[in-house]
Amino acid sequence: MQTLREYSISAASVGLCMLLGAAVYESMVMAPNYALGLPVLEHARGFLVASTPAAFFRTLSPAVQLLLFLSVVLAWRAAPARLRWLLLASLCAAIATDVVTYTFHYPRNAIMFVEPLDRPAAELRRIAQEWAWGNYVRIVLLCVAVAAAGTALKTQPRALSLGSGTSAHDTPIT
Repeated sequence: MQTLREYSISAASVGLCMLLGAAVYESMVMAPNYALGLPVLEHARGFLVASTPAAFFRTLSPAVQLLLFLSVVLAWRAAPARLRWLLLASLCAAIATDVVTYTFHYPRNAIMFVEPLDRPAAELRRIAQEWAWGNYVRIVLLCVAVAAAGTALKTQPRALSLGSGTSAHDTPIT
């Protein structure tokens, strides 16, 4: 069970880091372009045809949340008790990230990338700037999730495999 717990926490941590990196990329590369208005939004609509960032996030985010949930279940009775609360905090932050995405970003995505671009340029710029600020909220939530999962990973008790009070990590390779 401990090995499965360690693998699930590790995989969730990697997934969270991937989500965080993608969110930072969106803020640093994509969002400043969206704020330039109508010509850039029209170009983005033509460019983002085969796949969009949403395809990445809609696949990875639920997988990470599932791994975090599994980690919470597997760690619920594990010592130290701090482990379960760190994992639960990471899961809650990951879920909160999606709540922000679905309630705040999706309506703005619809305006910028789906609905007709018949709104005034100033309004489109404002919507793009709101999207960018909302993405900073997602980045903060993902940082919390990564920090909590990473701390949980370091909090894992080490298995005693030699029976002499030393762990496998202390044994020299011969």
